[in-house]
Amino acid sequence: MRGFALLGTVLLCVVAPVVIGYGLTAFAPTGSCDYAVSGVCSYGRLPMIVVAGGTALVWAVSVVVTWAGTGGRPRVYVPYLGLVAIAALVSLGRAEAGLGS
Repeated sequence: MRGFALLGTVLLCVVAPVVIGYGLTAFAPTGSCDYAVSGVCSYGRLPMIVVAGGTALVWAVSVVVTWAGTGGRPRVYVPYLGLVAIAALVSLGRAEAGLGS
């Protein structure tokens, strides 16, 4: 079981930085956000914050919860739940920006 937890953690540590980079580049405004209420400027740049910031938070919490205080028996399901949560954050960010899912 420890191998599955390690595999999930490695996947999480590979996917999360890529998604954070995607969140910062795909949802960063390229022009002025004055008076904009849609797209990447919507709700105070909320799509970028949700995707990049939410992914960083899920990544950190998932790794810590998987390995901390387990006495050598990691919680195998946590990194995979983290990956699902990251996919949900990307979908939510795209929907907020009006890019569909």
